[in-house]
Amino acid sequence: MSNACVIPCPYCAKDVDIIQGMEVLAGQQWTALLQPLPNSVIGALLRYLELFKPLKQELRWSRRLVLTQELVPMMTAAQVKRNGIAYAAPLPVWEAEMMKLVVNRPESLVLPLKSNGYLLSMIAGRGERAAAKLEQEKIEQQRNRSNVGGAPISVAALAEQAQKKTKSKPPAGWKGAVPVQDSS
Repeated sequence: MSNACVIPCPYCAKDVDIIQGMEVLAGQQWTALLQPLPNSVIGALLRYLELFKPLKQELRWSRRLVLTQELVPMMTAAQVKRNGIAYAAPLPVWEAEMMKLVVNRPESLVLPLKSNGYLLSMIAGRGERAAAKLEQEKIEQQRNRSNVGGAPISVAALAEQAQKKTKSKPPAGWKGAVPVQDSS
């Protein structure tokens, strides 16, 4: 062992590598950080973190810790903050998006990943789509409510009104279609 990175163990007096000691500590901190998460989310997180693994070595515990420290507060808060906007993101959304990245990895995704940015943008995009859908539904409801004075009405509302109308009855004494006479 090189003398530059070793210290004597306070218990057994053997030389201990400082870097290995720091990695062990990071592993313990990482494990403690996972305590509030359900097992299914931890499993998805473990698989997601493999996307950060360098080609010819294992992912360091200190690297796992840094990546996870960024995600866990957002996961427990059930939201993701991206570009100054907070989007609702319950744990099932986090789990689904991490697994989507692992299982259906886009071809454009370059491994190993460098940051959580791609995952965060996926979750934020999902939040934006959900917000847009809610906004569209709100607009549709306002249109339907404002039709009292003859304002434009949605196609769905027109179809519903058409179904409610009953067929009219023919006049009394009606005998059917009038025969067409040939004029030649």
